Amino acid sequence: MRSERISISAIDAAVARILSLKFEAGLFEHPYITAANVRAVSAPAHVALAREAAQKSIVLLKNDGSLPLNPASSMKLAVIGPNATEALFGGYSGVNANAVGVLAGIRAAVGSNVQVEHADGVWITEPDPNGEHTWGTPLRRPSTADNAVRIAEAVVVAKRSDMIVLVLGDRPEITREAVQFGDPGDRSTLSLFGDQDALVEAMIAIGKPIVALLINGRALAIERLAEQANALLECWYLGQEGGNAVADVLFGKVNPGGKLTVSFPRSVGELPVYYDRHPSTDLNQYVEGKRTTVFSFGHGLSYTKFRISTPRLTRATIAQTDSVDVEVDVTNIGTRVGDEVIQLYIRDDVSSVPRPILELRAFERVPMMPGQSRTVRFRLTPDMLAFWDVDMKWSVEPGSFTISVGNSVEELKTVKLMVI
Repeated sequence: MRSERISISAIDAAVARILSLKFEAGLFEHPYITAANVRAVSAPAHVALAREAAQKSIVLLKNDGSLPLNPASSMKLAVIGPNATEALFGGYSGVNANAVGVLAGIRAAVGSNVQVEHADGVWITEPDPNGEHTWGTPLRRPSTADNAVRIAEAVVVAKRSDMIVLVLGDRPEITREAVQFGDPGDRSTLSLFGDQDALVEAMIAIGKPIVALLINGRALAIERLAEQANALLECWYLGQEGGNAVADVLFGKVNPGGKLTVSFPRSVGELPVYYDRHPSTDLNQYVEGKRTTVFSFGHGLSYTKFRISTPRLTRATIAQTDSVDVEVDVTNIGTRVGDEVIQLYIRDDVSSVPRPILELRAFERVPMMPGQSRTVRFRLTPDMLAFWDVDMKWSVEPGSFTISVGNSVEELKTVKLMVI
């Protein structure tokens, strides 16, 4: 202010906004909190919402028919893996005493006809003195020799089971910001950290069906696991009700309907594989061949099946300032209630500067009963077709656009739109 780079009126305006919020919150009349002012936490409605959010976040990546499990059948489950017991929240999360891990969720969901045994298999990192892994826990790697003992114990448990539920992934300590000298957080690869791949091979060698769960917060290079697992679920960090939500999906109480918001590469060397890359990224290939994903953006299976029609336009030709509606018919052709996420993409076929090969412009999650059909309609506006052109103006250029609709970038049907 003294150097006249900012005016007193600007400072007054900023202060006024903060004071207004404090007045509206009643902080000047009642500056100290009382028990009556404290909102209940972990109330039944909160727990139900946390469980629903977790259920809808789970992505079924692969399923050969092994899922859902029948909770009424007699079976022996071996729940194995470093992320099976503890409920993990990811970075910048608090501690929740009511959190439910995968093992606890499975045990709560089954009756006496289902026997559940557990083994760690490996440790990703050493826990803190309380036996927990949090964002602030120092990174301490367990020895390979100690993990070899844990793998041997897991093999014994797995051999006497009917099915292996293999719970792998990341820990907050190995995926945080690398902002302190003593606490690294960046990774040089996208593979499973530590000795998890050795555990995967040991489980594969047993020959029992494997349902693999990933508890993590980023894309992983898990080609071998994806090839060998009978079913694979991307669970992310699911919050306090994560274990219950996982059990709901495993035993068919809930039909998974989540979709990937990031592509899974085969290896760190095959990047970039993100769906909205520019065409030039595919000009030069690796010696090993064309880059492909293990699982692509938008991918996600269900316990039912959906049929999506070819998209229809209300008008095939529009002006640069016009909007157009895009319609598709969706039918649940399976036997279960389920959700499908319908995704709308555009491609500007010729533009003054390069544009991505695909651009997501809209999506809708559609719950459907068996045999039900619905028409899903999207409004495609000029702003959804626009981009920063060669003159750095936000504009819609005349020409041909490819409009694509489907349930992932790998499953799209198209129609042409002409802008004049």
